Amino acid sequence: MHEDSVITYRQNPRTAGRVVDGLAFVVTPDDNKLHTLNGTGALIWQLAENGCTLDEIVSAITSRYSVEPERARQDAETFATDLLRRRILETP
Repeated sequence: MHEDSVITYRQNPRTAGRVVDGLAFVVTPDDNKLHTLNGTGALIWQLAENGCTLDEIVSAITSRYSVEPERARQDAETFATDLLRRRILETP
């Protein structure tokens, strides 16, 4: 088990977002910017609604897409870190 897998990612409750046609559109209130997330980003956004770990994100990605678990983990970790930086996601 990776150390990051115990971190729980959640949607920032101050953001507003919708998923349309597989894309997530999220507005961050601090800068009033609209962020468009691709299919994988939308999946992570939806999982984070109820809270999710990196392991859960990786499992969802490998179930939905044809990708190796290690590649999915690297990409998910990079993307989740970016979403944290942009304040779209948060950790408790």
